[in-house]
Amino acid sequence: MSQSQDIQFDGLYAHELTVSRSEQILLEDADLHLAPSTITYLYGENGAGKTSLMRCLAGLLQPDHGTVYWSQKPVNHPDSDYFQDLIFLAHSLSMKNELTIAENLSFYANLRLKGAISKQDLAKQISDVLLELGIGGLENRMFAELSAGQQHKVALARLMLEPAKIWILDEPFVNLDHKTRGWLAAKTLEFKNTGGVVLFTSHHHIDELPVDQKVGVEHE
Repeated sequence: MSQSQDIQFDGLYAHELTVSRSEQILLEDADLHLAPSTITYLYGENGAGKTSLMRCLAGLLQPDHGTVYWSQKPVNHPDSDYFQDLIFLAHSLSMKNELTIAENLSFYANLRLKGAISKQDLAKQISDVLLELGIGGLENRMFAELSAGQQHKVALARLMLEPAKIWILDEPFVNLDHKTRGWLAAKTLEFKNTGGVVLFTSHHHIDELPVDQKVGVEHE
């Protein structure tokens, strides 16, 4: 396929991604098209390459071969807004244990908002989202002091606080109670309906979240 054909797709398009580590191929010739206003479920056995694919799409892992496009431009193109448009939530959560919940969330939000919201308004938004997630009033609690479920809820709060067009979510429903799973499914559908692109993995079927396509990753 020529490059002119590669970039005809709107949304997120990965073409012939191959990733290896220590001479072991983790992912080979993977193609993926995620159109606007779609939710894609990525499935496969542990070690099949799901995380490698997601890390490639998030720019955290360089492929040996292949290209990722966003809005018909390579994601590393100088004119691409891809990394500003993307939220990637991984198992590691990327939160600082030595900071409070509010400090962690403010840090990430300010990277995107760039002063477009006052400190007071952002603090109010953080409080409101935490209340929705059932951890209201814990804004000044140190992240390290939270349970695994609470920590995961803090990471999910980023989805409501940061403007984005793409969500790449690695096991977003893990460690969540039934109410919070329903909340996340509803918010994901809202995001999709505003033109958002969603890619997620899960070890369990999520009844509350209808998907537009299912993509399997498996070793040859």
